[in-house]
Amino acid sequence: MIPNLYSKSSKGVISLDALFSLLPLLIMLVLVMDTEAMIVRQAEDASHRQQVFDKLASVADYTVKIGAVVREGDIRYPNWVDETNITNAYTTHPATPTSNSYADSLRERAGLRSLYIGFDGPSDSSGASDSSQICIYRLVVVGDDKTIERLFVCGG
Repeated sequence: MIPNLYSKSSKGVISLDALFSLLPLLIMLVLVMDTEAMIVRQAEDASHRQQVFDKLASVADYTVKIGAVVREGDIRYPNWVDETNITNAYTTHPATPTSNSYADSLRERAGLRSLYIGFDGPSDSSGASDSSQICIYRLVVVGDDKTIERLFVCGG
């Protein structure tokens, strides 16, 4: 006699077998979706950091070519920075923010949450050493003695 493959006891075994074969597939699906979400988050973070870097590069270029340069009448001297222009009137220091300053306008126009422009580097006591800050610098000529210094532009 041929055994009945569809008896009540064999139906339970078939269901259990199907459950155990689907469980690894579900676990793999969850892992793939989690990995994909992590990759998307990393790509978004990298894209945001690149956008901030691009904005800081634009602010730095504007500062050393137009914003804080030495002027004699209508003549501007690019990359020759007037130290008196690098003050809270031009930029907002993260430790001592001022409201309604030119820097707030520059920061808002650039679409940045914070902005620091100065000769103190990010590792100094400038307050710009926050890990969320991105810093770049430009070599500029400073003062009447025309010394070469680094002008840091930091923001986030």
